[in-house]
Amino acid sequence: MQATVTHEHRADVIIVGGGPAGSALAWDLARRGVRALLLERARFPREKVCGDYVDPRGLQILQAMGCLDRLERAKPLPISHTATFVEWERHYRGPIPFYGLDDRFPPHGYTIPREELDAVMLGAAAAAGATVHEETAVTEINAGSEGVEVTAERRSRTVRYRAQLIAGADGVNSVVARSQGLLVNDPSRTTVARRAYAVVEPGVGDVGEAAVFYDESTFPGYGWMFPAPDGRVNLGIGLLSEARARFDVSMPSVFTSFVEGLRRHHPGCAKVELVSKPIGGIVKMYGGAGRNHFDGGVLVGDAGNFVDPMTGEGITPGMESALLAATTLVAALEAGEFHAGRLSGYEAAFRSYFDPSMVFLDFCAVMLRNRHLARPWLKALARGCQVAQADAGFARTCGSYFGGLEIRPLDIIGNVWLRSIEDVLLAWPSLLSAAAGDEGRRRGTSASDLIEWQAALSRSMLSDPLWHLRWTLDMQRRWAKLIATAARAPHDPRADGLIKS
Repeated sequence: MQATVTHEHRADVIIVGGGPAGSALAWDLARRGVRALLLERARFPREKVCGDYVDPRGLQILQAMGCLDRLERAKPLPISHTATFVEWERHYRGPIPFYGLDDRFPPHGYTIPREELDAVMLGAAAAAGATVHEETAVTEINAGSEGVEVTAERRSRTVRYRAQLIAGADGVNSVVARSQGLLVNDPSRTTVARRAYAVVEPGVGDVGEAAVFYDESTFPGYGWMFPAPDGRVNLGIGLLSEARARFDVSMPSVFTSFVEGLRRHHPGCAKVELVSKPIGGIVKMYGGAGRNHFDGGVLVGDAGNFVDPMTGEGITPGMESALLAATTLVAALEAGEFHAGRLSGYEAAFRSYFDPSMVFLDFCAVMLRNRHLARPWLKALARGCQVAQADAGFARTCGSYFGGLEIRPLDIIGNVWLRSIEDVLLAWPSLLSAAAGDEGRRRGTSASDLIEWQAALSRSMLSDPLWHLRWTLDMQRRWAKLIATAARAPHDPRADGLIKS
C-alpha cells in the first residue's frame, strides 16, 4: 500500500534534530521572528548516550532560554568539586579550581539526564514560537542556493517541507551532513563511549564531586562518575576510536572492568549497582570539524563536530554553535541570499569563537593518540595532579585543559614546560642521589622515567612505522596551527560566553 503524501509545510528555516543544539537554534531563531520548523525523529522524552554533564557556561544558556528554573525543580546536585584517579589511586581532590571565578556564570555544573534536559529544551523552543514535529524521520534533502526541500516519514505518511534554509542538528550520523558530502568519519577524531546509570552507597552521591579515572585500559580516554541526586550516578568510559580498532579493545569488557574497579578502589562504591543497561555511542571531536556550511544550510552540534577534544563534552559547545549559526541564518534571510558564500560567515564566526581554545585542546588530544605512551603519560598526569593539589595557581591554569571556562594555551604551555624542564634537569642528579642512598631526594621526573619515554617511543615506531610517522606529522601540523592561532588570538572568547547580560 502506497504511503499517503501530505503537501506541504513551509518555513524560513528547517532544523533537523531536536537535541540541545537543534532546540537552542530553533529557540533563538523563533525569538528573532524567524519561522523555524524543527523535525525530530523520536518522541521526547527519550534516552541518549551522554555523560549528562552541563557546565556553568551551558547553564547560563539554559537560563537565557528559560529552562533552568524548570530543570532545577528536580533539585539537581550542584557539581563544584572533582577527584582525579590515575591507575585507581587518587591524586587530586578538591574544588574545581576554575569554577566560581566569574560572576557571569554559576559556580557549579549539573548532571542532568538527557531525557529530561532535551525535553525541556524542546519545550522552550516551542514556547518561543518554533513549530516542532516529533516522530518525523527525514529521508531526503535537496538543498541549494534557491531553497530547501525535505522529504520525511511522519506517522506513516510521507511529508514534504520547504524552506529557504536548513540546519543539520541531527547528531554524529547526520542525514543533513551526509546529503552534502560533509559527514566526517575520522577515527583519530572520534571517541567511542559506553555508559550506564547506577546507585552508590548512602552519602556518596550527596557530594557534588565529579570523579574521573585514567588507566591503561581506557588510554587515550578516561572513565567518569558524575553524581546526581538520591545516590544516583552517571558512570561510563570513553576511548579513541582509532585506538579501539588498532588494539582490538572490547568496550563491554573494559566497561565491566571499570565497574569492578570502582567497587574495589573507590571509597564508598563497594556496593555500586547498575540500574540501567550499559549502552554505547560515539562523539566526534572539534579537531575533525570541517566546512560546516553549504548552499542552503549549516551544520551545528554533533553534526558539525562541536565536541571538546579532551573531555568529550558536547552539550555546551553544541548550544554555542547553534547560537553562532542563528546570527548567520538571520543575516542570510534578511539579504535573501542562501548560497554558501553568504553562509561562510558562520565558518568565520565559529572559528573565531572556538579556535583559540579548541585548537590547543586538539593538539593535546593528538599527543595522547599514541597508546604505546600510556604508562609515561599516566605517570606525568599523576605528577601534575600532585602539583595541582599543592599549588592552586597551577591547578587553575594547567587544569583548565580539562573543562576549563577559559583556556590560555601559552600560559599552560609555559607553566607545564617550566615544571617539566626543572624535573628533567634534576632527573639525573636524583638518580645519583638515589644511588648514594639519599632518602630525602625530591619527587618528580626520574632518569628511569626518561628512559621509559624513549622505550615507549621506540616500541611505537617499531610496531607500526607508518602510523608512527603519520602521528608525528599530525603533531607537527597541529603544533604549527596552535602557535599561529595563539599569536593571532591570545584571548579565549569562550571565557565571555555568548549570552550578554
